[in-house]
Formats: sequence, C-alpha cells, structure tokens
Amino acid sequence: MGLEEAKIIPDLIDRVSPASAVELEVSFHGKAIKNGQLISPKDAAAAPKVHIRGGSEGGLFTLLASDPDPPDPANPVYKEWLHWIVTDVPSGGDASQGNEVVVWRGPSPPIGTHRYVFLLYQQPNQEPLQVSDPSGGDPSKRAKFNTRKFAAAHGLGDPVAVTWFNSHK
Repeated sequence: MGLEEAKIIPDLIDRVSPASAVELEVSFHGKAIKNGQLISPKDAAAAPKVHIRGGSEGGLFTLLASDPDPPDPANPVYKEWLHWIVTDVPSGGDASQGNEVVVWRGPSPPIGTHRYVFLLYQQPNQEPLQVSDPSGGDPSKRAKFNTRKFAAAHGLGDPVAVTWFNSHK
C-alpha cells in the first residue's frame, strides 16, 4: 500500500524527498513492520527498534512518529497525536543512538483503526538539532501536533523515508 492510498499524503505530508536513498526499518520484538501491517497495542507498547540504512557519511536524522486519526478516523478532531521524536540519529545508526526529545508512547486507539506513521528527516547541515518537547512533557498535550509545521520550523524539508503500521483495540 502506497502513501497516497493510505492517505499519509496528504494527511501528514505533501511528498517524500524524491532523491532519497535512505531506508527506515522499524521493528517490534525483532519483527520488521511492513507498511499498513496490523499490530496490536500490546505488541507496540514498548518503543520499537529503528535502524537507518543509507544517507551521507556523518549525516544526522530526526525521527518522528504520529497518529493522524484521533480520536476516531472518521472524525479526527485531535489530529495529530504525537507519539515520538528522536533527533540526531546518525546515518547507518539506530534511534537508541539519538536524542529522545519526546518519549515513545505506544498506540491506544480509542475508536477504529489508526495509522501510526514514522517519518524520517535528514537534518540540515549535518548539525545537531535544537528541539524542545512540544508537549512540555505532558502526555495530554500531545494532541493537535502538526508534522508540517514542526518540519518547517526546524528546516527539515520533506521526509526522506516513511513507514507505518495500523492498530486498533
């Protein structure tokens, strides 16, 4: 299933960087997810392992995870719900080597099937990114996050890789 078919484009982003040769591998309990795969909230409760393949030597990346569907995919009035931000992940490395700005919060979809989208951005100038937690550390303030505004505010441009899974109760 493609990004347009899953409506990640246009719900979260406009496009993926066309020149990207970067791959994003996200796995739970040693099993890599496939786009659109159904994963239970229990199986995704702990932070996933995330590995970046490709990218320029010495490059740094920002990883963001968001749910565009809360509370109900048919009426997403809290669109988006922020689930994770990790900055300064090295090229060829994994998220555990980065700076976790917003702690992973696993899926807990209240109504229907939700999309949990991982977006990977190349940081400009291969410099560490100065980011503060947009929720101020308060999980109840993760609602109404805006991926486009976040990326623009930090000069990230288009994501270089995207993957997602679905989850429901």
